[in-house]
Amino acid sequence: MSSREQKKLQTRHAFFNAVLDLGMAGQSFSAISLRQITREVGVVPTAFYRHFDDMEALGRALVVEELGSTMAILQERLQIGRKRSFDRQIAKSIQLFLHTVSAQPRYWQFLVSERFGGSEAVRRAISNLIKSSGKVLGDDLGLQPAFSHISNYDRVLLAEAGINLFFSWIIDWLELTYSEDHDDEVDLDEIEQKKQVMLHNCTRQAQMLFYGAYNWKSSEETRLSDDAPQ
Repeated sequence: MSSREQKKLQTRHAFFNAVLDLGMAGQSFSAISLRQITREVGVVPTAFYRHFDDMEALGRALVVEELGSTMAILQERLQIGRKRSFDRQIAKSIQLFLHTVSAQPRYWQFLVSERFGGSEAVRRAISNLIKSSGKVLGDDLGLQPAFSHISNYDRVLLAEAGINLFFSWIIDWLELTYSEDHDDEVDLDEIEQKKQVMLHNCTRQAQMLFYGAYNWKSSEETRLSDDAPQ
């Protein structure tokens, strides 16, 4: 990669980072102006158009390039659905997921905040990301003997339910992580206890979902055809 291409890539990532930083500060993507984002990056407004057609294109690229890569790495490391025993499988996966949220809070804050936000392009990009993630997880579940009796269609539904469940934990977990990292007056032992309780509860919720699915029976009467449009 030439130095010019590398500099262009760095500037592109600077735009992404500016959006994520503003999101962590409580600003919604739809409220961020082009002038504000270029001021954060330290470039003139005309420089923005060397990278994106408009703000919607910036938001869409952020989801596809940055958040998509994060989800792909997480999926590769998650253990739910891999071909192994159930023992500690779900618990380890929940630990890994929440650890990833703590390690990259800006990404996950943006995902949950903008999933139903004001930008149609960002909402659609996040929706497509979740659907593709559900397909990957559904395929992984097909490798697990415990779910071999469930149809492909139902495994994707189960995967999407799991992803929605995981996403429901993010804000509460981020609040604990933020207090732990940035508030000098909090009792760290108390925060750690709360995190352990939440970890336990999240694990139980996931176990109820996936263990319950173990007893699910797919049938023509209770599902659409596997070839049905999704």
